[in-house]
Amino acid sequence: MNSSRKMDISRGRHPLPLGLGALLLLATIHLPSSALDEGYAHPEMLVETEWLAQHVNDPDVRIVDLRSAEAYAEGHIPNAVHLDPGRLRDTTDHLLYVPPPERFAALMSELGIGDRTRVVAYDDLGGQAAARLWLLLDYYGHTTCSLLNGGWRKWVTEGRLVSRDIPRFEKAEFHIRTNPSTICTAPELASKLRADAVVIIDTRSPEEYRGERVLGARGGHIPGALNVEWRMNLIEGDTPVFKSAAELHRLYESLGVTKDKEIITYCQGGGRAAHTLFVLRLLGYTKSRSYYGSWQDWSTRPELPVEKPKSPEPR
Repeated sequence: MNSSRKMDISRGRHPLPLGLGALLLLATIHLPSSALDEGYAHPEMLVETEWLAQHVNDPDVRIVDLRSAEAYAEGHIPNAVHLDPGRLRDTTDHLLYVPPPERFAALMSELGIGDRTRVVAYDDLGGQAAARLWLLLDYYGHTTCSLLNGGWRKWVTEGRLVSRDIPRFEKAEFHIRTNPSTICTAPELASKLRADAVVIIDTRSPEEYRGERVLGARGGHIPGALNVEWRMNLIEGDTPVFKSAAELHRLYESLGVTKDKEIITYCQGGGRAAHTLFVLRLLGYTKSRSYYGSWQDWSTRPELPVEKPKSPEPR
């Protein structure tokens, strides 16, 4: 068993076919009561710190830390394995931008993640790096992945155990079952522009959306896209946690983001868009997907249109 110690908060990083009986047992073990109380459509997608503290040694649970390697070395949740989020995006694939199936399967196997492993991902960025792992697992058919609500910040703020030990797990069998409906490509999205039954959500900052801050080849946004910055999914504060189901439903429904429509999210490089897609799935938006290529891809395609707000006419 790994040795653990309490961490001084000042040292934490602060930047932003199982049988029926077995299935019932898994549900009992893996559903945190605090998330159930929130009224989410899929509360199993969120894990609370109290629950995780009780399951850090569970062999069926794999905790994945998506912070920097340096932060991980300074201290991490006991039995957490480290994963560089940079390994979750393939910039040589100019259509999907995802690691190829064989590479992703090998990566999961190295981390000890098998077909029946419950994955719990966390970061210190409000969940956007963790959501990236959730997105790719969902794309490759592994649907038992949860995010730690509040992430690393909440864990250390509560004074919970941390460890510097590097856990070692045996390689696991991870089989690819690609779910293409999770990810949208640029050609697909271009065919859906301004369709009444489709809502495109730009999860970047308002400055990026307006073209005032340019991080891609061109500034602006995808025509017809609605700007809902990913941070709006969280309660503001030093330990950002997800808003309640009621608050999130009010936010999206007030903007016309309803469950009868197809929802497509995007950002600059896929992480923030994955975060909002996670929230939509948490709320039960089954017709939702993400454009993982995002603005990094769209802005480099000269044949695709870009929209910018019109400048006010001089008086």
